[in-house]
Amino acid sequence: MELHTRSLAVPLLLLLSLSLCSCQLNVSNNFRNMKVRLASTNTTATANQPLREGRVEVSFDNGVTWGTICSTKWTKREGNVVCQQLGLGYASMAMPSTKHGNSRTHPWGMVGTLCRGTELKLSECHRESTYPTVCHATNRNVSTVACVSKSPDLELGLVDIEVSAYLANVPMTELTCAMEENCVSKDAYVVRRTNPRGIRKLLRFSVKASNVGNADVSPYANYKDWEWHQCHMHYHSMNVFATFDVYNQRYQKVAQGHKASFCLMDSQCNLGIRRKYTCGNTTQGISAGCADVYSHVLDCQWVDVTTVPVNNRYILRVALNPEYMLGERSFENNGAECDLYYTGEVISTRVTNCKRKPLLI
Repeated sequence: MELHTRSLAVPLLLLLSLSLCSCQLNVSNNFRNMKVRLASTNTTATANQPLREGRVEVSFDNGVTWGTICSTKWTKREGNVVCQQLGLGYASMAMPSTKHGNSRTHPWGMVGTLCRGTELKLSECHRESTYPTVCHATNRNVSTVACVSKSPDLELGLVDIEVSAYLANVPMTELTCAMEENCVSKDAYVVRRTNPRGIRKLLRFSVKASNVGNADVSPYANYKDWEWHQCHMHYHSMNVFATFDVYNQRYQKVAQGHKASFCLMDSQCNLGIRRKYTCGNTTQGISAGCADVYSHVLDCQWVDVTTVPVNNRYILRVALNPEYMLGERSFENNGAECDLYYTGEVISTRVTNCKRKPLLI
């Protein structure tokens, strides 16, 4: 069962209202012939050096006029489609910005772009179900991308979750460090005031993040901005590398969702590949052909299920790079959903049938 936080039901190719755009837009445009290009006020493309970064522009009249794009969530999903359509590889950056021009001098020609990331052309994407509230007269941002020929690709291990998952009863006296990093449910901080020796029920499991792409995973933030975690005695280079959530059968979240910050390193590598990255303060990452494995015995490798009703079946969802902060070749192999039978008892709580799921869009 999959949650859609952004509806794909409404076709993308609806144009911006004439009242917000000075260009002459025709609702009868043939979208199948939509052209796409990159443009910039800062650089010029040549025959030998095509533009690899810029604002995204679309044309519906065979290139006579061009318009930019406004979208609520212009992510690397949409960026991947643009880069691949132009034969430029994959998106290393995709964001609304004025770096390569603004909507005043380069008016929007299309709004609400919404892609899965697997489309071959931007014209195959859809649009947001309602008119984007960010696309108003004072917003000067346009959709921009940067393309690279090679890209990493994170793949979440399914077997690792299933074989390692178990329920643990842990006293709060052993969770001081984890509580400093907000790794337990919000009610635990209230309970601690009256019952500091209270027990938390933690669904623990390992997470294996393999890089099956053809470029290394590198933290998106400069190492000077990494956070030192005193409890764990290392730097976390990603504020949100993974999310762990429990849903009921109606796909309503019932456990406190945890956004796990990670120290990235090469834990395991394929035969012939040398480990390159450690948990150092400048050397974090995941090499192509290697994996970072966070064991179930480590702090925060869990979902706090203390207040979840017992003797019910739930969905455990794990996702890597859920905010698209890292560029990847695909986001279809980043998530997993498993069946969780939760009894509240260590001996009978089970996680089974993990299946690969794409990131929610």
